[in-house]
Amino acid sequence: MHPPERIPTPIIGLLSQIFPDRYTVAGLTSLFQMSGAPDPVPEGSKSVKVQSWLRQTNQLTSEPLRVLGAILDDFFSMEVENRSYWSGESEQVQKLDAEKQRVREALSANGLTFIPGGTITKGGAVPTLSLDENVKKHGLASVDIEIKRAFTMIEQDPHQAAQYAGNVLEATLKAYLDHKKVTYKSGDTLGDLWKLSAEQIGLRAADWDNKDLKKIASGLHSIVDGIAHLRNNKSGAHGRSEEQRQNITIKPRHARLAIHSAHTVAAYVLELIE
Repeated sequence: MHPPERIPTPIIGLLSQIFPDRYTVAGLTSLFQMSGAPDPVPEGSKSVKVQSWLRQTNQLTSEPLRVLGAILDDFFSMEVENRSYWSGESEQVQKLDAEKQRVREALSANGLTFIPGGTITKGGAVPTLSLDENVKKHGLASVDIEIKRAFTMIEQDPHQAAQYAGNVLEATLKAYLDHKKVTYKSGDTLGDLWKLSAEQIGLRAADWDNKDLKKIASGLHSIVDGIAHLRNNKSGAHGRSEEQRQNITIKPRHARLAIHSAHTVAAYVLELIE
């Protein structure tokens, strides 16, 4: 049985500096108790209370990071009171934003990431690199070009951006198949490339016994299938008449959805090149 992941000492020290200015004594007590921090309630100043209670959480609970996640969920959702009365970015707003950034950076420096909703994930032995990092790491110029095109065109021509979202996936899958020395045809569609890649990775729904993993595998297939159809039917991949252009209702937010969905799949596939 693995020992519980403890709250890192630098995080404890940083929160003991920040929280006293953000919470009353009663507020701290309520927050920590509702987050699952163990009794007894430590004595002392607010700074000492935060520091002692987080250390106590490390010692007396089986999931210290779960407690930390609940605490930080409250902190990250905090806003400056009467924010709407300030003109522009006030000093109070800037200070709070800077404090949140310091906490995020401290988490990252200790291999942790906060996910809204109160989850702390640990990126230890198997770091998840972003798509951009993987592209740079492996020198995949073709993928990098399509990523830049996609983001450049979101506002100017969201239909074209949808095409580039598909191009990102296509270039990524070809890079993966090339690395694995899997043969594909020059005329293969995005669906064909995904089928070959999914078989190689073991990402077909039939490859999983767990029903929840089957849903995830099916969801990835749906993303690829949806982007392929979006690219073929609504983008500029095959040219558009004026009538078609007027009937297409893709907006920038739709293009962003397609791009970020494509990037999620692409980032995962590129990680497997390792």
